[in-house]
Amino acid sequence: MVNRKIRKRDDDFWNDIHDFLENSDREYKKFLERWFDTFDEIENIKEQDQPGTYVYGFTYRLGADGKPEFKEFGNIPRAYQEDSEVPSLEYREPITDVQNREQETDITLEIPGVTKKDISIETSDNTLIIKVDNDGRKYYKEVELVDSILPENVKASYSNGVLDIIVKKPLIKKKEGKRIPVD
Repeated sequence: MVNRKIRKRDDDFWNDIHDFLENSDREYKKFLERWFDTFDEIENIKEQDQPGTYVYGFTYRLGADGKPEFKEFGNIPRAYQEDSEVPSLEYREPITDVQNREQETDITLEIPGVTKKDISIETSDNTLIIKVDNDGRKYYKEVELVDSILPENVKASYSNGVLDIIVKKPLIKKKEGKRIPVD
């Protein structure tokens, strides 16, 4: 960092840089303290309520509109994850990737350590609900799609810990217009 003694006192540019660096350093230290305090709290919850490993992360991609999309995943308890759909502490939220294509939507979920018979997939309007409930692993994810979902248009396969779901989009019939005469 630049020492104040070697700077001219009337040089506002260097004073601004020095103040910015000091503020940044202070904010970074506060952030690290909050970060470690949160992990201490999670560790205490883990020991009491849920054995196992906690996972938290996010994926990033550019959306169809060119804007960035961030999606969170993991099994951090709901108290620490703002908009989690996970029903309780014992469920994990799997890493999920959704690809919207012209004719279909492809959904890929990472749910290792389970068998095909453990996986339950339900539809509700435009939402897919994926739930795994066995003795060792529990997963839960709600995937909301743009279009409504017809159960007969959904195909799922599971292999090597990866669940692939293909949802065919409903055919939209163009309505024929009628010419209106102008009097």
